[in-house]
Amino acid sequence: MEKTKYGIKKDLRQQWEQACNGYLNELLRMWDLHAHYGYWVAEEVGGLYDYAGEWTISMNDIIYCVEHDVEYHDYQEWSDYCVDAHEFNLPIPNIKSWMMGCPRTSEENFDNLRKAKADLEAAVEEEQERLRNEETNNPF
Repeated sequence: MEKTKYGIKKDLRQQWEQACNGYLNELLRMWDLHAHYGYWVAEEVGGLYDYAGEWTISMNDIIYCVEHDVEYHDYQEWSDYCVDAHEFNLPIPNIKSWMMGCPRTSEENFDNLRKAKADLEAAVEEEQERLRNEETNNPF
């Protein structure tokens, strides 16, 4: 008996979900984590997986991490780096590039950027305060 178009699509969806959950379960096993604390965002298996509201991971990254035995520590280090790089509009590497040793900004340079950013914000706040005081003391 020939499958209907709907039946084929349903089978493909089930196979996809089984494969995605298989990769996910292997990743959780590798990283010694419990599935109880995570979920597929919007119940879309194969999309974005959220673990305990602490971090998210895409299906492509799950596959890469499983197939290349990426350790949890390395994934977290990459994830933290991406947050820092985003803060300063620096290039954000994918996990594959990160694991291959792509160029990256040192923690010392991030610290210097944070200090410079804080100094700039303080100078802007100081100037805003000066202008507010001048406006109060010198109405037009």
